[in-house]
Amino acid sequence: MKILIVDDEPLILNGLVKVVEEVSPDGTDIRAAFNAPEALVAMKRFMPDITITDINMPEKNGFELIEEARVENLCERFIILTGYDEFEYVRRALRTGVVDYLLKPLDKKEIAALLARVQEELPAVSDSEYSQHAERILAYLQKNYMNDLSLDHLANRMNLHPNYISSLFKKETGDNFVNYLNSFRIREAQKLLITQSHLTVCAISRQVGFDTKHYFAKVFKKFAGTTPGAYRESGAEGANKTDERYDRLHGKD
Repeated sequence: MKILIVDDEPLILNGLVKVVEEVSPDGTDIRAAFNAPEALVAMKRFMPDITITDINMPEKNGFELIEEARVENLCERFIILTGYDEFEYVRRALRTGVVDYLLKPLDKKEIAALLARVQEELPAVSDSEYSQHAERILAYLQKNYMNDLSLDHLANRMNLHPNYISSLFKKETGDNFVNYLNSFRIREAQKLLITQSHLTVCAISRQVGFDTKHYFAKVFKKFAGTTPGAYRESGAEGANKTDERYDRLHGKD
């Protein structure tokens, strides 16, 4: 199980980490962040199974962190911590759909029982099963990239949890689902632009899964560094340059 703990007060954060380390199930991996922006960066790399977060933090509070993390499919299980025993916080926490709401200081027995419950709810996946899931999902995406794909669609199709698929993408590709899908679509568009001169840019954008020519051009420029029209005009020389740009964007030598 992977746990991220977020609190803007260093002494409290260190204390929380020690308590959670003491009561967590064996094999638990724990990371810490001092604020919401730092937590969001950590989530993209770590993909926690559960995030334990303070409510009152500068820049973004705990609820804003939860909302943004869910929009980006970075984590879906949250435990909220606060020193304020107020019903409004409890009500809002429940509306946000958190796993639980705990008051500081933490009760060791309470957090131990809660983490044990979360551990039981997580899918138990062996390395071989993980590899099989990765191969199946990536094969499906590469065959159906031109269709309307989302994490929820993949989750329903593969009978897996969206958060698990999101974590799998990060581990297997070093990228999130949306970036991986878009980069794959752009690679296919590049091939068509060079080899299918009779197809318009608009037709190619639809053929590789983009709803509008404008959005296709925006994403194409992000990955290729140029417009689809300019790429087509540059031919093989442009293809080599944009392949180099793609490798740099994805950290390849």
